Amino acid sequence: MPDLTLIMPFYLNASMLRLQYEGWAAWAEKRKARLKVIIVDDGSPEPALDVPRPEGLPELEIYRVTEDRPWHQHAARNLGAHVASEGWLLLTDMDHVLSDQAARALFKRMDARSLRRDAIYMLDRIEADTGKPTLAADGSPKPHPNSFVVTRETYWKIGGYDEDFCGVYGTDNLFKARAFRAARRERLPVPLTRYWRELVPDASTTTLPRKEGRPSNAKKMVERAKAERGEANVVKVLQFPWERML
Repeated sequence: MPDLTLIMPFYLNASMLRLQYEGWAAWAEKRKARLKVIIVDDGSPEPALDVPRPEGLPELEIYRVTEDRPWHQHAARNLGAHVASEGWLLLTDMDHVLSDQAARALFKRMDARSLRRDAIYMLDRIEADTGKPTLAADGSPKPHPNSFVVTRETYWKIGGYDEDFCGVYGTDNLFKARAFRAARRERLPVPLTRYWRELVPDASTTTLPRKEGRPSNAKKMVERAKAERGEANVVKVLQFPWERML
């Protein structure tokens, strides 16, 4: 069984996925042997399965949500965590790369048993073009809100992402609020490499509006509807059809 499962949603990211494949294929063999990658195609009209795969990849599984639902990536993460083996997970987005060097640093900490199984670890980031740290306005490290290392057990103790909020962009803070109540919040000084559309045109979603395309009270509307159904504190997961493709 691998020591780490890397989970990524996919939606019209063929060029970025090719870049990811090339990176994983070039890893040291001893680290590839410790990794499983789970790609969850979130109903993309150009499927992840059609992206050419080079030789020498680590263990790879591809799943597909069989309906194309807008801003459904949090549900895709739930599916990845559902099908993953027990143990450590690294959940991130397609535009963030775990390099061989970063994986080496992560496995070193895992081998030293310095990671707490009751914690959720936020990761540092570096910029793909400069290699410099991604920083907040105050100069502190700026982690990606949807990139973290956690055990599968702790992920489901948190409850996963509430899929009632899928379709509303920018609801990751709701998961984080529950995560930081249920698990210890820790910083892991292992960097992911951040890409963006000026470097790889399909690094992130280009076909859907983000905050500018939603009502200002969109999250409140969902919260109110859940309360009216008597589900204010119910986290809904795996509410969609899916299949394994590879």
